[in-house]
Amino acid sequence: MSITEAIQLLKTYNGPLGLKLHPGASAKLISKVENTYGITLPNDFKILYQFTDGFGTVEDIFNMIPINEIIENKKDNRPLWIAEYMIYSDEWYLEINPENPDDYSILKLDHDSTKICLTNSLGEFITRFLKGGVFEIGGLYAWADEIKAKLYGNTDPNKIKPLLWVYRECLRRDLMTKQNIVDLADWIIATEDDPHHFFIEMSLSHDLDELITAINSISLTEDALQIRAFFWVIHLKLVTDQISTDQVISILSNFLHDEQLTVYERTKMMELIVDFDYLYDLKPNLQAKQQLREHVKNFFNNYSKFNLYDHKNWEKINSDLVNKFECMNT
Repeated sequence: MSITEAIQLLKTYNGPLGLKLHPGASAKLISKVENTYGITLPNDFKILYQFTDGFGTVEDIFNMIPINEIIENKKDNRPLWIAEYMIYSDEWYLEINPENPDDYSILKLDHDSTKICLTNSLGEFITRFLKGGVFEIGGLYAWADEIKAKLYGNTDPNKIKPLLWVYRECLRRDLMTKQNIVDLADWIIATEDDPHHFFIEMSLSHDLDELITAINSISLTEDALQIRAFFWVIHLKLVTDQISTDQVISILSNFLHDEQLTVYERTKMMELIVDFDYLYDLKPNLQAKQQLREHVKNFFNNYSKFNLYDHKNWEKINSDLVNKFECMNT
């Protein structure tokens, strides 16, 4: 897919992502980013930025980063990030051959800082995003999974039990649909040479109960790490306004007395539940409801570093978070 073909897709896009194009960048601004990084941009990027100075979407809060923001990122010695989602929860970056600017790679870092080269074509990158966004089949994360499967081999369900627990919990609480999980199983089946039969059973499940039974066949157990990863899902849905405050408080009530969580977490959860009960006894106005929702968002923002597509890094994220909570409780 050439960049001109990708731009035509951007011009005519009417899909579910909620695409917003920005006015094109000037030649002066394009030169400024080149001077800032000491590079020559590939022609593909110059053509795109002349057409639109980046673009954003409502779905997944994804951004092809505008040039001024790329320049600003240089102050923190960051790589040449070209795209990010959900306020830099993850990024995609550009590497350029200094001897030939049109020889470039678009990459992302895996959980262990391993580079995953997605493509050498900006047109292909944009096309894959428009096809599946960040999370859907055909999108950017599934693309990385496809490449990793070829590099590292097939998925063993016994090695992803924490992830499967989170999926099961989401199914039980209507935070994901059966089809969401079946799509994930289908993607593994489609991208791996010899997929585990477990994923085939998931894919062939006829209803929600049968799917949950298939997941339970792996003998899952609950622990604090998994609860915190599950809270990341709630965080994402809060940020994108896909879950009500009432739903969140109901979920917190189920984990309030789980002693696997830190004292700090359980204390904050209790405060939110008490505030909710007290506030709604008073028949609150809109401002009071919004303030409570912001407090709820702030609590779940603690879990923003978890990511269902980065489950191999959960142990470190969890350890760092526990240390943070223990310090906050002293």
